[in-house]
Amino acid sequence: MPHAEHTAWLITNHAPQQILSGYSNIRGDVIAVDAGLKTVAAQNLHPKVIIGDFDSLELSYLEAYPQVPVVRHQAQKNETDTEIALDWCLHEGGYREIVICNDLQGRVDHSLAIIQNLLALHRKGVLASIQTDAQRLFFLSPQTELDGKKGDLLSLISYSISSAFTSSEGLQYPLHNLIIKQHQSRGISNEFGADRVRIDLLGGEVLAIYSPQP
Repeated sequence: MPHAEHTAWLITNHAPQQILSGYSNIRGDVIAVDAGLKTVAAQNLHPKVIIGDFDSLELSYLEAYPQVPVVRHQAQKNETDTEIALDWCLHEGGYREIVICNDLQGRVDHSLAIIQNLLALHRKGVLASIQTDAQRLFFLSPQTELDGKKGDLLSLISYSISSAFTSSEGLQYPLHNLIIKQHQSRGISNEFGADRVRIDLLGGEVLAIYSPQP
């Protein structure tokens, strides 16, 4: 769970009906991104700001929050709504921890774009993740510790030409002196062998996908 202080929770157009950690457990600022305001309303959340071009949002949703600042941008633009909202979070909101709520079940290109946004945040030193209803996506730090339970799944995908690990603890398939190349899928579906996992990454950018199991 992210730290409550100065954390932005972006509720996007494709936010799931429920997120992995639960909307009721959100501690931080809710940022409504365009039609994500519908999910904000359905979950009885109060947005700090509403950002979007609103070409797919009924006016009645905006009218329900007369005291909330609205950042409106043009529908014809290069950036996605999510990217514009993230830029606001960094330069206007000053957030250093961001959670993007999105089910990643829309268009494949849109889903990949959000992961690209996640990578950009990682390169800027921002603690960032994507939450769906069943998974959490984030980029590994040089030393990463994860709490879960035995049997949970963890997939690791290299976004660099190659990524090198020095060691790991608590995984069913150890990562000791392992190199995963960008074109390889050998990091998929590793398992928690304990309730806590530690990963030591020597170099490279690695997308981690954590999937708790029932």
